[in-house]
Amino acid sequence: MRTLIIALLSLGSFALAAEEKVPVDSTTGMKIAPDWEIVRNHCIVCHSSQTFLRQRATEANWTSTLEWMQKYGGLWKLDPAIQKTIIKYLTTNYGPGDAQNYRRAPVPATLMPMNPYATDARLEVEAKKKEGLIPTSAPTTN
Repeated sequence: MRTLIIALLSLGSFALAAEEKVPVDSTTGMKIAPDWEIVRNHCIVCHSSQTFLRQRATEANWTSTLEWMQKYGGLWKLDPAIQKTIIKYLTTNYGPGDAQNYRRAPVPATLMPMNPYATDARLEVEAKKKEGLIPTSAPTTN
């Protein structure tokens, strides 16, 4: 009987550990998990954190979305290590999960329309591109 009670208590403690919630930043609503501040610093410069907190995407879709934003959305070119860090955080904390958490099937970023709502940051990037201060294509190396 004593063994059964210990086993039940152990199972109960595992269930409680599984139900523990990740702390959430009160300002952004983001899960406070490894590298969350890097994601915050890069993503909420241009839009609300709610834009990505409501999404559930695979690693491939998060990657596609970031690449689309860099190409068409005014996002600066990310260092590859930073991009991997952002994608890892988003995939780990805002991955597809179960079918109930998945907002919709992911739309490839190449099929997403141009954003008609220009932010100040995007307008600044476009102006700098026109002035030649930001290259419009990747540098070539020989």
